[in-house]
Amino acid sequence: MTMTAEPSVFSGAALQDATIQFIATFDGTCVRADDMAFDSARAVWNAAADDLRPVLLARPSGAAGVAQAVRFAARTGLPLAVRSGGHSPAGFGTVEGGMVLDLSGMKAMLIDPQTRRIRLQPGLTWGEVAAGLHEHGLAITSGDVAAVGVGGLTQGGGIGWFVRRYGLAVDRLRAAELVTADGTLLRVSETEHPEVFWALRGAGANLGVVTSLEFEAHEAGMVYGGLLAFDASEPAEAARLLGRFARIAHAAPDALTMQGMFVAAPPAPFIPPHLVGKTILMVLSCYSGALEDGAAALAPVRALGAAVDLTGPIPYPVLFQMSEEGGRRGRRHVSRSGFLRALDTDALARLTAALASMPLGLVVQVRPLGGQLARIPQDATAFGHRQAPFLVLIDQGVPDASLEDAARQHVEHLWSTLAPHASGLYGNFASDGDLRAGQPVYSSHDLARLARIKAALDPHNLFARNANIRPAAVVSV
Repeated sequence: MTMTAEPSVFSGAALQDATIQFIATFDGTCVRADDMAFDSARAVWNAAADDLRPVLLARPSGAAGVAQAVRFAARTGLPLAVRSGGHSPAGFGTVEGGMVLDLSGMKAMLIDPQTRRIRLQPGLTWGEVAAGLHEHGLAITSGDVAAVGVGGLTQGGGIGWFVRRYGLAVDRLRAAELVTADGTLLRVSETEHPEVFWALRGAGANLGVVTSLEFEAHEAGMVYGGLLAFDASEPAEAARLLGRFARIAHAAPDALTMQGMFVAAPPAPFIPPHLVGKTILMVLSCYSGALEDGAAALAPVRALGAAVDLTGPIPYPVLFQMSEEGGRRGRRHVSRSGFLRALDTDALARLTAALASMPLGLVVQVRPLGGQLARIPQDATAFGHRQAPFLVLIDQGVPDASLEDAARQHVEHLWSTLAPHASGLYGNFASDGDLRAGQPVYSSHDLARLARIKAALDPHNLFARNANIRPAAVVSV
């Protein structure tokens, strides 16, 4: 690849004229700031990021339109945000005073059941992909919320319901096409621009706009899983539950992936009345081995004293119904997250004491990792934290800005109980607070390599709305 020329910066009448010309020739549709549909079109999952106001949304029909939009942003100097599902906690799917390249209309899905090769466009959601593949008894390990976009999650790694058995989404990726900063459409794989393919699997948002992803799917169909809930309103009991859950999860067979979430029990039909409003530990699980072995695999967790048991054989896509609350839009989110080295006794006690009273909208998610994720060599992809035993996310969603400062203080207090054990950041969970704290998304060794690749593909950092890597010396890739 060659370096692009230094971008110019248009303003005033020159920018207006260039924009009119771009819209007239664009292979897709555009929504401008003065269009009636603009506010709904620009909305993202984290409503706090809706305070940012782009001037233009471009919705390409395909790769040619993506290339047009990228060249236009580079030529005019307009800040650029790329949006697939729009679920970034940091609001990377939008940008102040710039252009949003909205890929949500690019939803083609080609499935070859014989070879299990799957070709996906980035505007698909993981719920749509799960439903399409389920008809063939297949799946791709992916995110655990149906509304999350394929493009964004994959480029950051992709921790999902099969992570302990099949690894990350990028571990099933076999090839991709992306538009680079100069508008070139580049196909990458283990044999085609392998250095870029390595970088794309963990840091892809820095390299360009992915327009197509080719995966090798795995068997799926019916799984054994669902939801267990435990009374965690007493701090000592909450600490016991979380500690035991973490140990059981790490000792479980690879076919069992679980996550534990502390929440205030909602007034849902499946929640006993005496638990409504109290702190509970919900355990969501997916056992992808033989169905007849599922009950035994979950038995150690169930034995901790479940107050609610909604587990059993279910079609894999049904799992997304149990996490759909996490995809609901309209709330302003404050979050902190990170990989943890350990959950020691002191951290458990401090965290669970702070959770004795939980407001609605607060979620503390603890995800034990390991399995196939940890067995794949660290240098196989740019994803930086394969050996981390836990991933933790603390998120509070509030309905309006007046509650945001209080939510931030609450989240920061909770995070302080775990921060001494933090060892890095999952880029897909990155919030503004995480990025300000400087938690590393990539290892120092990988970061130097990524900076060289970034310099060759995007020397002027056009793709900056992400867990950003600054370009370094130029290399050929």
